[in-house]
Amino acid sequence: MPGRKLLLVTTDAALAALLPPQLAQGTDFSAEAAAPEAGQLRLAEAAGRIDATLLDAAVMPGPSHWGPLLREAGGGRPVLLLGQAATEEAPHVLPPGISERVPRPVRLPDLVARLHALLAAFEASPDAAIPLGGYAFHPAGKLMLGPGGKRIRLTEKEAAILLYLHRAGGRAVPRAELLGEVWGYSSAVTTHTLETHIYRLRRKIEPEPQAAKLLLTDEGGYRLGA
Repeated sequence: MPGRKLLLVTTDAALAALLPPQLAQGTDFSAEAAAPEAGQLRLAEAAGRIDATLLDAAVMPGPSHWGPLLREAGGGRPVLLLGQAATEEAPHVLPPGISERVPRPVRLPDLVARLHALLAAFEASPDAAIPLGGYAFHPAGKLMLGPGGKRIRLTEKEAAILLYLHRAGGRAVPRAELLGEVWGYSSAVTTHTLETHIYRLRRKIEPEPQAAKLLLTDEGGYRLGA
């Protein structure tokens, strides 16, 4: 099941019809298409819950007026401008809030590669904050901030577990996959190691660890709740 969420802002009916299904087939992205006005509303209401935004420059007026909204609602997440290459007439100066240009026609492997690279850079930045439950999760700082200034310090492995589950986008991640991604494949690491970390992590972030609502056990693995 595609996990990472994209917002495609366009009035091009063909692009809106073709790109989301292509992304859903064989990538870890799902895309929602919206016209410019609806896209602005969607960004505002889903602040921090959209992983990246694709703005179609070919059918939109200049994107510079999106800058304040992208900074506030996007929280520094990647924004790609589709269909506008850098030329002598349009030099490689990006409008405010735009991370990168991607020429049209869009080549799916290139788009997915750029999204992965930009998201990895974002998640590694000190300012990156990912909403998880009622917390703001800061992967680089290994920190979760909750209401009333609550601060929860995470170990490196705990932060890596939460980040990988977040990237899965609600998919149940099998224990073997999570072990391989967080610890690497080592005969010294067992399922018990993972279960111990999950137990300790729940005690940190769940108000009632025995009735978990954020870090859930599901289908032979773990996933994040809504």
